[in-house]
Amino acid sequence: MSVVERISRSVAIGAMRLLVVDDLFPPEHVTSLYTFLRNLPYTLTDITSDETAYVRHLKADLPPSLAEGTPILRDCIRAARDLLVPPDFLLDRVYTNMILHGDFQGPHTDPPNGVTALYYANPEWRENWQGETLFFDASREPVYALAPRPGRLALFHSDILHRAGVPSRECFEPRLSVAFTFVPR
Repeated sequence: MSVVERISRSVAIGAMRLLVVDDLFPPEHVTSLYTFLRNLPYTLTDITSDETAYVRHLKADLPPSLAEGTPILRDCIRAARDLLVPPDFLLDRVYTNMILHGDFQGPHTDPPNGVTALYYANPEWRENWQGETLFFDASREPVYALAPRPGRLALFHSDILHRAGVPSRECFEPRLSVAFTFVPR
C-alpha cells in the first residue's frame, strides 16, 4: 500500500492543510524506535513560544543525518516529502519531545512558511491517557484534535497554530513525539 493510500485524514485549517498517515510501520518497529527514543538524554531546555518562555520542556535534538539514516524516521521524512513538503525545502531540525503528566504545553507555530511532520512514537496509547495535539484556527479557537496513536504521522503547514497535549493523570508513560521541520531554501 502506498503512502497516499495510508492517509486517514485530510483536514483544511483555513488555507492550510493537516494530513494524517496511519499504519505505515509494523508494531515491532514502533516499539524498537520507542525504546531508542525513550533512552535519549533529554534536557529541560525547549520552549514552545516566547509567550511561554518561562516554562521549559524536555527535548532531545537529533542530527538530521541520524534521522535520515534511521529506518522509521527516514520513512517519515520520505512520506512528508511525498505528501506535503515542496521539493526545494530543507530538513531544518529533528527533535524528540518528552511530555509528562503535569507538564505545560502552549500554543505555537513552527518555522514560518514551512512544513512540520510529527511522528507519535509511543507503541501503546490508551484513549483515557489523552494527550491529543490541538490545532487552532486564525481566531485561536481549537478546531481539530488529533490523538497520539502509535506510529501515526501528522503533516501540516508550520504556520498552523497548534499545541501538544499533556497526558492525563492515568498515564504513567511519557508521551514521545518526533518533530521534523522543513523550511524553504
